[in-house]
Amino acid sequence: MAQGVEWVGPAASPEEPSRVPPEVQDEVRELRDQVRRLQEQVNALAARPKAGGRIPTHVAGLDAALEGGIPRGHVVLLAGPTGAMKTSLALYAVVKNRAAGARGLYVTIEEGRDSLIQTMRRLGLSEGDEFLVDVARLRLERTSAEDVRDWMRVLRDYLARRHEREALGLVVIDSLNALLALAPGAEARGELFTFFTFLRSLGATSILVEEQDPAAPRVDPQASFLADGVLELRFSGAGEGRVQLLLRCAKMRHTRHSRDYFVLHHDGKRFVANPYEAPRGRRWGRRG
Repeated sequence: MAQGVEWVGPAASPEEPSRVPPEVQDEVRELRDQVRRLQEQVNALAARPKAGGRIPTHVAGLDAALEGGIPRGHVVLLAGPTGAMKTSLALYAVVKNRAAGARGLYVTIEEGRDSLIQTMRRLGLSEGDEFLVDVARLRLERTSAEDVRDWMRVLRDYLARRHEREALGLVVIDSLNALLALAPGAEARGELFTFFTFLRSLGATSILVEEQDPAAPRVDPQASFLADGVLELRFSGAGEGRVQLLLRCAKMRHTRHSRDYFVLHHDGKRFVANPYEAPRGRRWGRRG
């Protein structure tokens, strides 16, 4: 019998067999199993270290500006326009943290597994693909209205089961836009608060990739309000037709950080963030 659970009712005498119907016995066993699982989750939460700690991004120059990285348990938006290397940066963070011993998971809702593996290879990342969760493939396999009615709930259930098997340190969801599109129409925005609260309950650091509208490049106001942190990517002209990719921390709770931009690039082996310097204009005309 599970601890703290006992059958309340008249005890059967030694001569008299139990009168509890078999179906009721099955329900009691199921309830005991549920209580046991809840007790295990409570024990895990109680045993979790109280010290905060941080999850590094492994981007040279950025972690130092974030006092060592993203605080554990934070829900962070990684926002930027198309082509701003959001997926590459998030993949890089997961793989590097897994190599350092953390358990990481990358949930892709639109982009296929094969495409992500190719991105990893181009970044020089040799990690396997067992940490990739391809919701896009799952969507193709389950096409009935009953199966796709609430993908946000399906994802919550999956992450809870996965976290119960192995405590996750970092979870990436790519992308928030696609996830909201899969939620029931009128309920999508209302579900956002519930989903963010659920992610925090895992105790893992979560990064949600957000695709910005090129016509109005701004972070979703509701998501940024609910999130613990916002990392923002944007393009900037560097003179003579060149374009730089800029990165800044617009928000990070429990962290003293600059809101200035860094110039982000990948040198073939790693991501590097250098302090931004305004391009110097050329002087025209003759000297003298």
